[in-house]
Amino acid sequence: MFTVLKFLFIVSICDLISSLPNDIEKCRINDEKCLVRSSNLVLRKYYGGITEIDLQSLDPFVVDKFKVLHDYGVIQANGTVYNIKLRGLRTATIERIFGFDKNLLEIHFKVPEFHFKGFYSASGVVFGFPSKSDGIFTLNFYDFVGKLKVKLERYTRNNKQYFRTTGSDISSTVRTGDMDATTLSRPVVWLLNQGFDVVLGSSLKSYVGDVWTQFYEKKINNVLNKVPIEELFLV
Repeated sequence: MFTVLKFLFIVSICDLISSLPNDIEKCRINDEKCLVRSSNLVLRKYYGGITEIDLQSLDPFVVDKFKVLHDYGVIQANGTVYNIKLRGLRTATIERIFGFDKNLLEIHFKVPEFHFKGFYSASGVVFGFPSKSDGIFTLNFYDFVGKLKVKLERYTRNNKQYFRTTGSDISSTVRTGDMDATTLSRPVVWLLNQGFDVVLGSSLKSYVGDVWTQFYEKKINNVLNKVPIEELFLV
């Protein structure tokens, strides 16, 4: 009997209710102006994360590893990228955030500069040039404007209501950008940067949309799963 009680005690401790730090403004669920103001404060002050509510670092935004496959456009290649760090979100501005009351969160934001850096191993054809390499890559976006949509559903746990994510999608525009990879030949890198708009339109835009939204959604879900709805918003 003691063992059972000990187990139940441990479970209850692990599921303690978390709340926002006191200096983060709580808003009514449909108060868009307040939500924008509060969210921008989080980006400025807490971009390194908030352990108590399981908000992981936003800047740098770290991804361990994922597979990349491009079999269309000017890049036809497959490979792996890993130990990726994305920087720039601390300078982002959230312009609109709404939809919690309708279970469809929508965030409009802009970022002056996004900087990706990590390691890669890839093979394929780039602008008609066969290429096989591994090394360090960098990718920079300038004047990034994004719109992230996240589907939500409510559920009850321990007599408290929570949100959880059930899918997401991102659309974006970028003024321009550039890239580099340590072991790609200089002519290939030059071509990629000369035709960056073509690369962006045919490959990278899909890559950003299909891959990165999964990680944004996961970070949002971590917080929503940790903090009850009544602790996220003013009643």
